[in-house]
Amino acid sequence: MSQETIKLAFIGCGGIARRHVRAMKDLVDRDRTGFTVTAVCDANVDAAQDLAELLNELLGMTPRIYNDYQAMLTQEDLDGADLCLPHGLHHTFTVACMEAGVHVLTEKPIGVTVKAGQVMADAAERTGKTLSIAVPHRRQPGQRAVHWVLNESKLIGNPLTFFHNYTRPPENQPANQPVPQRVLWRRDRMMSGGGMTLDSGFHYCDSIRYFFGDVDKVYAEMRELKSGQPMSVLERPEDSIYVTFSFKSGVVGTWAWSIAAPGEPIINVAFYGSEGSLHDTTDSLYRIFHLFEWSPNRREDGYLVRQDGTRYTLAEIEQMYLASLSPEQAESIFPGGSEDGFAIEIWEFVELLQGKRTRPEVDATEGIKSLALGEAIYESAFTGEAIKVDDVLSGKLDSYQAPINAHWNL
Repeated sequence: MSQETIKLAFIGCGGIARRHVRAMKDLVDRDRTGFTVTAVCDANVDAAQDLAELLNELLGMTPRIYNDYQAMLTQEDLDGADLCLPHGLHHTFTVACMEAGVHVLTEKPIGVTVKAGQVMADAAERTGKTLSIAVPHRRQPGQRAVHWVLNESKLIGNPLTFFHNYTRPPENQPANQPVPQRVLWRRDRMMSGGGMTLDSGFHYCDSIRYFFGDVDKVYAEMRELKSGQPMSVLERPEDSIYVTFSFKSGVVGTWAWSIAAPGEPIINVAFYGSEGSLHDTTDSLYRIFHLFEWSPNRREDGYLVRQDGTRYTLAEIEQMYLASLSPEQAESIFPGGSEDGFAIEIWEFVELLQGKRTRPEVDATEGIKSLALGEAIYESAFTGEAIKVDDVLSGKLDSYQAPINAHWNL
């Protein structure tokens, strides 16, 4: 397959699929080619048509349009599929693709529950197909540099603790305005698996595991505050959470956020080591979920302070990190110099299918571990107990997930 053009399909053609197409444009502009999109599929034919038109406009590709993924898998000769679907559909579509001989790159989280993720992992093992989980933020310069600081350069010494706090008032909702589909399915626990803790929060769980390793246990409280009367996760989906993480390494940290706290916003994202501290000051509404967030029109921002008073900007740290890489390492991590995490994860997938890489950076095992951390947060809030993440990972504890598993016959 390495000498042939990799044939890809999109399944799910909403906003995140359009972001993936723009990432493909970034790759092509950097002469990272060897792939084409031959088909797009969505139950909403208009969305599929719109994505096909974007592919043609930006990349000169003319994919065939489907509204039935099974028909597409039968009629198309595909190497890989990029799944941009609601969480509850990940396991069904992944298994179908793999059993049809198609490798899969799927949007986060890996599945709607740990059991759903395991179904996907089992399918990859059974069929020998690649399963890669899309988590772009760890692949961008900021998080790569922070991982280097915490685990290699030790510019702030040995990691000790972190304090991540974020609050903002609730957004104004125009009256009598229809709820967009992308919001509607996220309000359905059976389809989404939960609220922002499992949605954008999956990025956070992946990032802190990337920085500090696996978490031993969590204690969490969740509330819905926007109604003006605090309600627990037993009553309403969360808009505010309070979590303490205890890592197997000994690091302890807190993650507390609210998107429904009236008054003045507060933002503090700080990491502390034995010899200094590191701070994320990126101007982004999602800073608390997408740590050190980069986007095409905005660079991530931050600074480091050593115990002796020496200060570095995040940009300076990134340059120090890049200088530590060989040309081969730099090309593997930032293909063609790309800083777009979406482009980087798609290129990794292409190279996996070409036989140029042996395994995804975030495979099924890693995806399930990050999902189990998010589920442990819900389990703790649901039960009022401190929760061992390994007990959620093994399936020993699943009070929160049990109704979702039952809904999907898992």
